[in-house]
Amino acid sequence: MNRRSFLMGLAAASTAASSALLAPSRVLAAPKPILDKRFRLVIDPGHGGENEGCHGHDHGVVEKELTLAMAQQLASRVHELLPRAEILLTREADETLHLSQRVAFANAAEADLFLSLHCNASPLSNQTGYETFILDLEASNEETALTAQRENDEGFARPANTSSEGDVSTMLRELSMTADRSRAAHFARAIQAQQRKLFPDRPDRGVRQGPFDVLLGARMPAVLHEVGFLDHPGEGPMLRSASGQAKLVEAIAQATASYYGDIVRRA
Repeated sequence: MNRRSFLMGLAAASTAASSALLAPSRVLAAPKPILDKRFRLVIDPGHGGENEGCHGHDHGVVEKELTLAMAQQLASRVHELLPRAEILLTREADETLHLSQRVAFANAAEADLFLSLHCNASPLSNQTGYETFILDLEASNEETALTAQRENDEGFARPANTSSEGDVSTMLRELSMTADRSRAAHFARAIQAQQRKLFPDRPDRGVRQGPFDVLLGARMPAVLHEVGFLDHPGEGPMLRSASGQAKLVEAIAQATASYYGDIVRRA
């Protein structure tokens, strides 16, 4: 089964379908084993297709374009740092995906780590900085709740046959008792630390928690990273530039390598 058929089938999959592993196509994988343990990373370029995401301050670029470009660059850079790692993208082109399909893709791939990449926006286009989110039923603050509402993209969040609120609450309670939550927080802190190292003059908005649909149901550590504010007249052009993207990608790649060394190799 090819990648497109796999993703299209997820929206209508029944419980029986989940018992069989559907293997997504591999994006990058080295032929010779170099690392001690298997490590499979799924990168999710936020938005896509009908869902453009936020816009630049001059409306010359949209979020879905930047997230795909950075995800592709990140896959290559992580592969350089961790040659045996397998890196998969939830989308490889400008296509529309439900948020639930993205995490289902990562689950089917039996990923060890899930990263959803996004650009941010603010009501007055006057905010800057980077932040990373982990899943929780309650948002850290009102601003996080608004970010989650925007990223959950009503109409693209879940197909009609989704879990009830009770199921969601149960899932989140179970998540709080697993190692995945602490590992997601570890990865989130590593991303923030690396961004702070490469961007000392930009605000570190910290690690926060919120009800992000794209993280819901992940059976592995999962985070959502907002690389910066695309609608800001100063930060937006940096996000669009080749040099800015290279630094952003380098920070996330180094954080991924750090996570592998701290968590995966020692597990």
